[in-house]
Amino acid sequence: MDLRERIIENSTTLFLSRGCKSVTMDDIAAENGISKRTLYELFSEKSNLLEESIFYIYNKLKSDSEKITREKGNIYEIIFKAHESQSEININLRANFFSELKKFYPVVYEKIFKKFSDFHEKNIILFLERGQKEGLILKTIDNNLVSKMIMEISYIIGDKQVFSLENRSRKELFRQTMLLYFRGISTIEGIKILDERLTDKQI
Repeated sequence: MDLRERIIENSTTLFLSRGCKSVTMDDIAAENGISKRTLYELFSEKSNLLEESIFYIYNKLKSDSEKITREKGNIYEIIFKAHESQSEININLRANFFSELKKFYPVVYEKIFKKFSDFHEKNIILFLERGQKEGLILKTIDNNLVSKMIMEISYIIGDKQVFSLENRSRKELFRQTMLLYFRGISTIEGIKILDERLTDKQI
């Protein structure tokens, strides 16, 4: 790993843990044991480094998604496993990061928003098609429309103005919104699988 890659990786960790606004170029230089001059030779301004960090997150997301799609089991088992592997802290860190990014760095946010959205919608459609082949998702639904609806639900879950999280966790919001939506587009067999998990509250 060269210096530039190391800076991007370390900066991503800082941005996610402390927020993209509060982290300064001085903080980043100190974290990487380099002078600020060296840092500015590699990244002309903070927004450039922030953008590189987001693409680092994007590439990791793609890699993780590819691993998930290779998992054994039906789509709901895969969704449960992926969801359970996420800690509440990490979920909140990512949500806070993108919320700050939208507020304080709108140009960067708009630049990457469509890229992330297109990636997620494409993967949702692949999962829906897989679920249909497995007999768990209704074949009568419009996969393109449903993928957009699922994306909108995820945005609502992450919106602090809609859900303050004072009395509930993001995992509970996932249970009460996303899974119930999936239940509505599931076959009888799919509903059985979801109801077992919803009743036992294992997710």
